[in-house]
Amino acid sequence: MVNFSVFNELSLPINEHHAQEDFGVFFGLLSELKKKGLVKIRMSEDFKNYSILENVTFSQFLGQQTNHDFKSRLRSFISNTIVKIETPLIKDEEDECDQLGNCEYFYNDSSTDGGLACCDIWNTLTVSFDSDTQWDKSGITLQKHTIVEDNIAINNIVINHASKPCHLDQHQDFFQRIGEEKKLSITPDNFWNNREENFPKIIKFCPEVEAQIQKLDKIIFQQAISILRDVETQLKNITDFSHSSEAQTVQNNPTLKNQRLFTINNEKVFFQNHIKSLPSNYRIYFLEKDGVIYIGYIGKHLKTKRDN
Repeated sequence: MVNFSVFNELSLPINEHHAQEDFGVFFGLLSELKKKGLVKIRMSEDFKNYSILENVTFSQFLGQQTNHDFKSRLRSFISNTIVKIETPLIKDEEDECDQLGNCEYFYNDSSTDGGLACCDIWNTLTVSFDSDTQWDKSGITLQKHTIVEDNIAINNIVINHASKPCHLDQHQDFFQRIGEEKKLSITPDNFWNNREENFPKIIKFCPEVEAQIQKLDKIIFQQAISILRDVETQLKNITDFSHSSEAQTVQNNPTLKNQRLFTINNEKVFFQNHIKSLPSNYRIYFLEKDGVIYIGYIGKHLKTKRDN
């Protein structure tokens, strides 16, 4: 699981007549999230660029304030004192196409790829200003369109949401899982020896993965483990993540196919399905067999015919 929440930019602008109150509730909410382990918040763009009021940017809004204490809190927020702000929602190295992949999200019949969509992608919690009654709830319903073998599967999903501290009471299971993941403290050094304890039911790792893990940098490793733990704990299906299978040109090329052969029960097996939801063009190759998901490869994008 990730250690950040995401901001719902659709909850802006707020009403100028109770702006201080709305910011007070928002800051209180972020402080409570920090206590619970969500120490960062991701936003689609620099908060200073958002229209806080109708056609009024944060910088303009800040300049309009005469209350010294409120103005100081606004500056503290921007300087990451309350929580650390990160932009954008999907970083360049994470590749937006790979993250959204074969999915499109709709809120109130309008397509969205902002905070609400990314809440589902990262399996985290989205945070809103309490600017409208539609945000005064602990769950937001989205329509998720997923391309499956040239067909579109449509599902209604409910994402974790909060615009007030009291909404967090409805997410105790979510925060408990964050605590449990922290206690596991999975690192590249202890991963292999503890793999059966940390992945006892669904995920099994081919022997090739032991060496691959040692080559991953910290960010790639953490995100790969986050994805696989979500699958292991059945918070997500492996196919909920952006994924694809190899082209026929790969399957018909002995050299390229050989790179995708990994060991199951002492036998080399061809893995053609891979998750693309990792930064810097990294991949996770998987194979589902007899109720088990085998992981054969975690690493840089393997070569295709285009690379030759």
